[in-house]
Amino acid sequence: MPLFRRGPQLKDDALNGLSGMFLSCPTDPTPGADKLDSSKLDLSLASLAHVDDYLDAIRTRKLDERDKAVIVLRCGAYVGEVIRQNSTERDFHWLDYEEALRLDSRIGTMGGKSLGLSAILWSGEQRFSFPLAKVMKFLQNGREDSVQFFAQAMLSNGSQS
Repeated sequence: MPLFRRGPQLKDDALNGLSGMFLSCPTDPTPGADKLDSSKLDLSLASLAHVDDYLDAIRTRKLDERDKAVIVLRCGAYVGEVIRQNSTERDFHWLDYEEALRLDSRIGTMGGKSLGLSAILWSGEQRFSFPLAKVMKFLQNGREDSVQFFAQAMLSNGSQS
């Protein structure tokens, strides 16, 4: 008899922990941690203005691929956790790429599994959000890809972004 899952496998705890590493990881600090003020990082929407400032400063540094990956994963997790913690109209949950693809095959048309799609916010049905990809875009493009604006948009309408 086949086993049927009742719902998607959520990665909320793992991404919450990763977001905490953005703020503090003494054994492996986030690259550019000297630009972070943990007193300003309280999971509020306003805290993302400080994250925008951090990303703007860090993007001008010469970063190797590992440092970029650490920044994208930890900072993207923090941005997603701000959305999750501040949402009053939807319950957002973290999914990995494979689980999101299982729920909606359109995820596969976004270039395949990549760092920016390794963790995806889901708010039910076919509503997805991509905080890690937004951090990657900020590192490439600068403030035009503000994570604070991204989160505000997600919280105001909860639509796909």
